[in-house]
Amino acid sequence: MAMAKKVDPNQAEIVEALRKAGAHVYDTHELGRGFPDLAVSFMAQWHLVEVKMPGGALTVPQLHFIVDAKAPIVILETSEQAVRWLNSLR
Repeated sequence: MAMAKKVDPNQAEIVEALRKAGAHVYDTHELGRGFPDLAVSFMAQWHLVEVKMPGGALTVPQLHFIVDAKAPIVILETSEQAVRWLNSLR
């Protein structure tokens, strides 16, 4: 039996903030194997986003995914941080 993938308690708030700021957000947390929690489309570009509680640590599979991806993975902890990140992309 597969284990249910954990969703950080702040994920819904971050998703709502990203959507209100104009991003299209797709929940990918159930893919597992370290794949980031969200795929975010904004201003014709895709971004992978890992949601963490403030001060939360990445898991070993997440660290391996980031290293293997050889591409930026955005790590967000708060809705305010999420909006600042999107504004930096404008």
